[in-house]
Amino acid sequence: MELLSPWYADRNDALAIELKREVPAGHVLRDVCVNAVARRQDKDDVLFALQDGTGRVAVVHLTWQVETDPAWPTVSMFQTIASWLETMERDHAEFDV
Repeated sequence: MELLSPWYADRNDALAIELKREVPAGHVLRDVCVNAVARRQDKDDVLFALQDGTGRVAVVHLTWQVETDPAWPTVSMFQTIASWLETMERDHAEFDV
């Protein structure tokens, strides 16, 4: 998969560890294993592949702090990586303006 700016490949395990540290009880990603796939260079957004057998991916806006409100960190869920590509292309068009 070719990534377009502002997205770039980042499979750093530390990102999944950070997500696990941040999510409180009741969060949609609590206790879900994930792998980082890509990161947005101009925001704290990370694309994670969910390791739950569904093929879903999620863009998570990391907060870099332990959260207590299950609304944080924010998550945009996609059924497949292909469905996320449209978002990446839109981000690219806005980024290169």
